[in-house]
Amino acid sequence: MAIIAGIDEAGYGPTLGPLVVAASAFRLAEGRRESDLNRLVRLRADHGGLRIGDSKQLYQPGGSIRRIETTTLGHAVLGRGHLPLRLDALLDGAVDFDPVAIAALPWYGERLLRTRLPRRSDVEDILSRAARQEELLEDRGIQFLDFLVAPVEVPRFNRLSTAAGSKAWTLFYAAGRLIEEIVHRWPDEELIIHVDRHGGRRHYGDLLQTFFPLAPLTTVSERRDESAYRLAWPGRSPVRIDFRVKADHTRAPVGLASIVAKTVRELFMGCFNAWFTGRVKGLSPTAGYATDARRFLAALAAAPSARIDLAALDEGGRLVRCR
Repeated sequence: MAIIAGIDEAGYGPTLGPLVVAASAFRLAEGRRESDLNRLVRLRADHGGLRIGDSKQLYQPGGSIRRIETTTLGHAVLGRGHLPLRLDALLDGAVDFDPVAIAALPWYGERLLRTRLPRRSDVEDILSRAARQEELLEDRGIQFLDFLVAPVEVPRFNRLSTAAGSKAWTLFYAAGRLIEEIVHRWPDEELIIHVDRHGGRRHYGDLLQTFFPLAPLTTVSERRDESAYRLAWPGRSPVRIDFRVKADHTRAPVGLASIVAKTVRELFMGCFNAWFTGRVKGLSPTAGYATDARRFLAALAAAPSARIDLAALDEGGRLVRCR
């Protein structure tokens, strides 16, 4: 038996909205190869199950989240045995997530976690595709276990990035916390964790050893396309962790993590946009990326102060990212 996990992010580059890092985990039966799992990213769109792959190929900003929402909620059914009907249920077990801090942000308040699901997909379609996905997995000797989410909202993003002097640390920190949770959840099985490479960084050994000081590290390889390491936590078999370029295209657990992260970020942004567009007439929603974020913030600054006090909203770095 082996656990194959994958980690990816959504929202590392934007100026507005959360960074969301997610992980997914599958169990391979004895004798099965990881290539059996990774074939899931190459299945035809009409296979009847749940699409897995790079979220950017399944969702375009401003479009419908139906496909990525269907995949996310369908895997929740497989891993947790039920369909989450609100966002708080989908985020159950989220790492380093503080509902009280989220509720203090006016554009979320208590509405965010009460967001009803699904938003755009169909319940019967989700359930039928989840059932078909389970058949596809069983045929390959694969079991889907669960996904984990680590949302980093703007105030926390700014605190972490400012303290470290780089937003790259914020991304690595969230990924590291997910690795920590995966290692804790499945202590008795062989474990391989694939991570979509963080920008152009090639060397991760120092970061991993700093984050996990009790797990002696061996560098397996540091190549242009992949950097691989082995960490030896006491009392368990060594864990392989690799950082691969475009892993969401080739590693099914990373592709699913990409989709889950994007789904959660878009649900956050839906609540965010609803609050602001409900207060400024004619304001178009934003995906939060730099150019459009400037347009969005300029429109807010020009709005009547009785409706929007931008300086007050961003007090303490609550609204706009510092990096």
